[in-house]
Amino acid sequence: MRFIYSFLIFVITLIFASLSFAQSEQLSLPFLIGSKQVYVLGEPYGQEESAEFFSKTVTEYVNGGGCLKVGLEISSDQQETLDSAMKGQVPISEIKINDIIDSVAYREMLSDLSGQIKAGRCLSVHAIDAPASVPVARDAWMEKEVVSLIGDTPVVLLVGNARAVKNSGAGPDDSGKLLAERLSSRAIGVATTLQYWEPGQCEDRTSEYVSTSDEKAGVYVKESVGEVSEQMPEDPEVIADGILVWSCTSTSISENVKIKDDKAVGDELTIEEEKTDVVVRDEKALKKIRWGIKNNYPIRGMTKEEAVEALGEPETEEESARGDVWSFTCYDEDGFWHTCFVIVFKDGIAIAVRDVQ
Repeated sequence: MRFIYSFLIFVITLIFASLSFAQSEQLSLPFLIGSKQVYVLGEPYGQEESAEFFSKTVTEYVNGGGCLKVGLEISSDQQETLDSAMKGQVPISEIKINDIIDSVAYREMLSDLSGQIKAGRCLSVHAIDAPASVPVARDAWMEKEVVSLIGDTPVVLLVGNARAVKNSGAGPDDSGKLLAERLSSRAIGVATTLQYWEPGQCEDRTSEYVSTSDEKAGVYVKESVGEVSEQMPEDPEVIADGILVWSCTSTSISENVKIKDDKAVGDELTIEEEKTDVVVRDEKALKKIRWGIKNNYPIRGMTKEEAVEALGEPETEEESARGDVWSFTCYDEDGFWHTCFVIVFKDGIAIAVRDVQ
């Protein structure tokens, strides 16, 4: 059986710098950008919470009377269409967006930004990505576009996690440098935040801002951007200012589970389990299930066949009041077999996944 690593689930702890906000889970733009000219929010693409967070952060700032210039990974040749859509002259659907970036949540974010502009807020939205027809490095093009926006108004960008890296260790050659790194090398004040999603499937997630000065940030930074260059710095503080960690909302319950463990651990565990048995196998859920199968990780909503494909055959199968309970064992680095995952199935669908490593 394969050994799987998992990460701790954190509860929301957001810190504000002498400001109060309507939503406690939402960090403020003044906190994130500080005294810098440009704020870069990185994302792994395809996560709806990212677009929602960005939209809420921008909306709250301009509703408070602030002015902003927003830069997005949309091809610059779409600027005219983007301007028209922001004014409500053409549908948001008219904007052409790269398939990797495009999503329902991203379009809803654009609609929200359009609503702010039509309401007279001090906001402009800019397409900063390189057109496909132009043979130029995308980060170099984006650098040029962002520099042209810098002035008295703060500039906020939503781009891929890698482009929010302030120091990749790429060296003096500009060709390998990323967007935030390029801007920083110009002595432009840049603040950056990466984003990381804890493994698992759930309807609602909470977010925790972790400063890269925090010792636990290193794991998240490595997982969110990987090794973007051969000389990637070890110190998270030179890579980004912070990372936003998204975790499933859960509640701690105590339940007896039979454990097969060479270390003679007792058979009663306190485990984290999601509150609801309702599982929806929509496209978003199926995307997570496909990720789970590829990465050998159990996901709520899996069928029994998909769970076997991801983890192999279960060690034990039992019946309980809630449904069928499958336990899976893993072989750890110390040479011991232990129960690592417990899945509860109802009508053949996983309604609860317990990581007990």
